[in-house]
Amino acid sequence: MDRMHVPTFMTMVIVVTCLTSACGDSTATAPSTGALVTFAVAGETFRVSLTSSDQVAAARAAQSGGRARIPNGRIVPGMQVNVGWSWHLEDVMFAEVAIEVCDGRPSDVERQGTGFGGGRFCPWTATIIRIEEN
Repeated sequence: MDRMHVPTFMTMVIVVTCLTSACGDSTATAPSTGALVTFAVAGETFRVSLTSSDQVAAARAAQSGGRARIPNGRIVPGMQVNVGWSWHLEDVMFAEVAIEVCDGRPSDVERQGTGFGGGRFCPWTATIIRIEEN
């Protein structure tokens, strides 16, 4: 009978060891996936919050001269991180080309609201001046 309890005991030891080793403070945490990106367009600036590691990688590629450099996002009311403006962008991606209707300056979006560019903002001449990872 003692031999039957040995496998059960060993299983418990393994489970407890695995659980306690995963709970220590010394384990590394995953890097942040988001970033705050500041763009310059025709002497104006605007900021967007990127929420995925893919978006941050695309922003870094754009900043380094990659082909997909045009930020393209859905215009949403409320400033969020876009201090100084009454709107912000969500669902931001980076494109190589975009239609002219969504090109413009942040002040154009401010003046026309969420209807600007069919609800999207894609400034062709935008350049990334800062990426602050969260």
